[in-house]
Amino acid sequence: MERGYRLIAVEGVDGSGKSTLVENLREHLSRNFRTEIARPARAMTAAFRELAEKGRPESVLYQDRIPPDFRHSAYLLETAVHFRYRREQFEHADFVLFDRWLQTWQAYCDEVVEHRDWMSRIAATTPEPDVLLWVRIDPETACRRLVERQDRWARIYSPAQLHDKIARLCDRYEKAMLDTRPGAVVLDGTRSPGELLAGALDRVTGKAA
Repeated sequence: MERGYRLIAVEGVDGSGKSTLVENLREHLSRNFRTEIARPARAMTAAFRELAEKGRPESVLYQDRIPPDFRHSAYLLETAVHFRYRREQFEHADFVLFDRWLQTWQAYCDEVVEHRDWMSRIAATTPEPDVLLWVRIDPETACRRLVERQDRWARIYSPAQLHDKIARLCDRYEKAMLDTRPGAVVLDGTRSPGELLAGALDRVTGKAA
């Protein structure tokens, strides 16, 4: 599908600095370009949280209640419909920044079980990003950041449970990003936000900050 904007997707495990990078990219690019941010699966995440955590917000995580393969299918659907229902908005932009992309669902969810062929066809309707940025980080640093910002995961999981979960996610990202998207731009998540921004801008616009 031809489009008049550059599609930039940013990936990374919780605590990597991914969302901070997206916000910094938006702020920087908006000085000279029309820039939109999209957060796929935001609606389904809110719905799952309401279903699973209602009345128990500090003791239950929806990720531990909603079947992961079902979440994967729902997230694929919501990501795909962005390009239909926000098409006009996107077409008026120079840059569209996606905070997460399809590799998130590969890392955070199980493989789709029901209607696998249909889900594959839906995933294929999403356009390829012009640039896919992967903020890569070690589990120890990611966990420390989650604890420092008092993330819900850090409040509900024990330190050992949190480390095990983040370590598993990092391993799954290695497979999702290196095996299926070897062309992704790898950024060092241990660097400062300014350094991350400079590295990303070098790839996104072809010049440094």
